[in-house]
Amino acid sequence: MEYTELSAYDLPAGVVTSWTPRADAGRWQQDPRDLSPGHEAHLRDSEPGSWIGSVLRVPGPYEAEPLRRAIHAWMSRHEVLRTTVTRDAGAGWRRVTAPAEAVAVRDLVVGHLTAEQVTALLPSLLADVSPTAWPHCVLASVVPADAAGPGSDGFVLAFGADHSVMDAYSQLLWFEEIVSLYDAARRGVPDAELRALEVGSHVDFSAEDRKLAMTLAADGEPVRRWLDFLGPGATFPRYGAEGVTHPAADAAEAARPQASRSAWLATADQTDDLSARSRARGASAQSGVLATFAHAARRVHGIDRLRFVLPMHTRYAPQHAAAVGWYVGLCPVDVDLAGLDPVLREVDTGGPGGAGRVGTGRAAAGRVVDGTALTAAVERVHAAVAAGKPLVRYSFARIAELGGITDGPHLAVSYVDTRFVPGSERWSAWDARTLRSPAYGTDELYLWFLRTHDGLNVSTRYPDTPEAHAATDALIEELRACFRAFGTAGLSEAVA
Repeated sequence: MEYTELSAYDLPAGVVTSWTPRADAGRWQQDPRDLSPGHEAHLRDSEPGSWIGSVLRVPGPYEAEPLRRAIHAWMSRHEVLRTTVTRDAGAGWRRVTAPAEAVAVRDLVVGHLTAEQVTALLPSLLADVSPTAWPHCVLASVVPADAAGPGSDGFVLAFGADHSVMDAYSQLLWFEEIVSLYDAARRGVPDAELRALEVGSHVDFSAEDRKLAMTLAADGEPVRRWLDFLGPGATFPRYGAEGVTHPAADAAEAARPQASRSAWLATADQTDDLSARSRARGASAQSGVLATFAHAARRVHGIDRLRFVLPMHTRYAPQHAAAVGWYVGLCPVDVDLAGLDPVLREVDTGGPGGAGRVGTGRAAAGRVVDGTALTAAVERVHAAVAAGKPLVRYSFARIAELGGITDGPHLAVSYVDTRFVPGSERWSAWDARTLRSPAYGTDELYLWFLRTHDGLNVSTRYPDTPEAHAATDALIEELRACFRAFGTAGLSEAVA
């Protein structure tokens, strides 16, 4: 599993079809449930052509009508995919919602295209989604010439959605859900059974999120703590290495596409080892990975204090666990490694066959884990995340409004453990991948750490400049070097 742009996916030549939900204008109903402050901020600030989505190779033969029924069932199950907003003069945004029976899924066969044509076309189809125009999710299929009969290798199916109706976990849930729905539709399962899924509605969640947000006060603790984190000028921190990110000098720089990279950092054994060590210190695997990231930033760029935003889920109620929607809050993280020894210690391997000054196990490329330093780093990260976590449940959009914060995150780091998402053990066989649209500008560095059954992957996007490329390359190589010191094949501990 990787998180990349669609251009990094190996799309085949084949027959391309777009699948678009439609509903008659007269079937939309006024919906009294309020929008969340985050939704309203997204309507105000979103960039055209910005979307997230997923793509996979659906196993088995392609059949158009079962696929239509599967897509319709998915739209029916999740109310957020059947709701939108309208602008009322003087009254702001209002929600309208369509019942499931009012929605139809229309297909348009574009034609048989070469692989190059498919690669050029699909992003433009998915980029049609917008926060202000329904549908907020569209799909596209690519059927290779040999994928129409028994024994075929399947076909490609992708979707793109606006962030107002989708988060990263929703992207991951889609793989198993759409494949299961398609299989059931091919078996002739009735539509009523396909649509049956008891999950909460993100529309309800949004209304509750707004109620909570409106209890905040400008002089309350959540606003004060965010302002303390941001400091003078209420500006978000940047990555500490000089020249990696910077405000765009002009419109041309602001419109420059960012670079994107996906890299595998560790095997499953290496990730499991770090996770076990972190849990033994009373922390989580997330704290272990973030501590390793902090170590790498310190070693290659001399950054002792690392301040960033950590997106975290807000799926607190069981009924929202399998729901499609935007369940994300922001956690401010301030990690100070000053005074700590490096997590990795250089050792003298003693030449060919030499063991060097290590405890048990073997050295990894002349560097081993310093258990005491790792404990201290993990504990500091765990404490920093724990300090910011209570703020996640409060809408940052409302906090920004109350605190006069106009800046946005410049350094964001995400960690998601995908191993327990339904169907995750089959993602490799399906060539499943989560997607993001291209981003622009020079003022952001984002990292997404994904823990999968195969190990640990990091996806990054950053300014397309020599300085940012060099800094990101160095950071990824240091992360890989660090993880080489972990793993059940040869546990290494430095002698204190």
